[in-house]
Amino acid sequence: MVSIKPLRSGPLGTPMAVSLRSTRELATGNWRTFRPERVERPSPCNLDCPAGTDVRAFLQFAAEGDVARAWHTIRRHNPFPDICGRVCYHPCELACNRTALDEAVNIHAIERAVASEASRRRIGPEPIAAPALSPRVGIVGAGPAGLSCAYHLARRGYPVTVFDDNVEPGGMLRYGIPRYRLPRRTLDREIAMLSRMGITFISGAHVGATRGAPDLSSYAALFLAIGAQRAKRSRVPGESLRGVRSGLDLLREVNAGGGAPIVGRTIVIGGGNTAIDAARVARRLGADVTVAYRRSTADMPAHPDEVAQAREEGIDFAQYVAPMKFVGSGGRLTGIECQRMRPGEPDGSGRPRPEPIPGSTFTITADQALTAIGEEVDVETLHRFALSNGGRLRADRWGRTSRAGIFAGGDAATGAGTVAEAIGSGRRAADGIDAHVQGRDLVKEGTAERVGPPDLNLFYFAPHPRAIPPSVSDPHTFDEVVAGLGWPQAVAEAQRCFTCGACTACDNCYVFCPDAAIVPNRATGAYEVDLTHCKGCGICATECPRGAIVLRPEEQR
Repeated sequence: MVSIKPLRSGPLGTPMAVSLRSTRELATGNWRTFRPERVERPSPCNLDCPAGTDVRAFLQFAAEGDVARAWHTIRRHNPFPDICGRVCYHPCELACNRTALDEAVNIHAIERAVASEASRRRIGPEPIAAPALSPRVGIVGAGPAGLSCAYHLARRGYPVTVFDDNVEPGGMLRYGIPRYRLPRRTLDREIAMLSRMGITFISGAHVGATRGAPDLSSYAALFLAIGAQRAKRSRVPGESLRGVRSGLDLLREVNAGGGAPIVGRTIVIGGGNTAIDAARVARRLGADVTVAYRRSTADMPAHPDEVAQAREEGIDFAQYVAPMKFVGSGGRLTGIECQRMRPGEPDGSGRPRPEPIPGSTFTITADQALTAIGEEVDVETLHRFALSNGGRLRADRWGRTSRAGIFAGGDAATGAGTVAEAIGSGRRAADGIDAHVQGRDLVKEGTAERVGPPDLNLFYFAPHPRAIPPSVSDPHTFDEVVAGLGWPQAVAEAQRCFTCGACTACDNCYVFCPDAAIVPNRATGAYEVDLTHCKGCGICATECPRGAIVLRPEEQR
């Protein structure tokens, strides 16, 4: 029976009473039709990172100033945070929920700052207690996909040998990306960490050669990561003229330490990242550069940041222009006959298909022409392994090909992609190789619904501008263009992260629960729901800033 204490009177003169029993004795949970459940849902940055990095976790450690844990968290999935912090085109930021409030978190700048600070403090790799496994694994190609696969296999204890036909490892990281984007000291430092893990590198080994190719028969598994390092021919009449070459050849020459000065006007044909890199390198060699593209600059596949920097460096852009013929005199290029184009109906990429405008041909004067219309695979290697299928390797998500024990990944298997995509491809192939060698099944990857702005309570976050690293686009030097954030700046930028989908113990659910049904677990420190008293009002889910509490329909009782 409830004890009642009489009071003088209510506001209308009616008697009032109040219960003296503790609310803990009232089982209000019997009213419940929904129950709150604490969940951890994937953030969009995690789901959209091609390398598979736990972005949310490393940002949280960076926000706490814990550089060691942030760096180790990145390197569990990605061996190259200092490289990716410079050259990754950060799709994680395109999906950042912070854009619903102001601007995306500058994730790649924080990643670079974490790596730089870890290097400055001489923080070593995380100790790995991996057993020494006897099956040897061979990797063909020392680009980002091959190096990533080697790294993850070495972490598991496998002896790994990496074969590459170049003088030094790195693939397109070394021979394709210009120094003003990726300084060689950064690349060398991160590859040196792989050597210290016991990975063996054999240079000058062309696996596709008919003679003198290395013997790969003793390896338990092979991973083919040969990349797409051969420039496609333009198939434009006159491309054999002196002065016409591929932009990829120019990048290779300059990155290998060569590159003679270029005098006169250079026309770069293409709209991808290779075209922009070639244009900016030619500009640094002294050329007057124009990029000619058959669509608009807005439809270029090149990253907008690179295009903007190219403009700052004095590079011109000719839109809706397609080359028809290279013309010359005495065997040397003097100009390019072009066709003006206009946008038509959307094609398979969703962009307007360029259509020729009748009677609109014209000639551009040119001393040099650089073609950059795509890359293809060295088919000699494919033929050796009998895997050629339309000029590309065919492999599933874990790199498995039609031949048992032979795996493939990177650009050779997926088509031209980004550095981060190649790193992710190598990581998944390591999973596939490990499962193959150990004779076990691969764990299927689950799917989960990402946390979006409607799941968050943005009231608890204040607007704050995005940190932008300083940059100097100087076309007269190969010095690095974009500087990094200082560590204090990076910590402050990481604190802008919402930590979407994960509980951060902000106490909102505990404070706002009207039934005192949110209780701390003294052993774990986490909050739990006392279902005896929770009546499913949903206030805790509404007030959770990060979408880490959801309401589930209560089963019929």
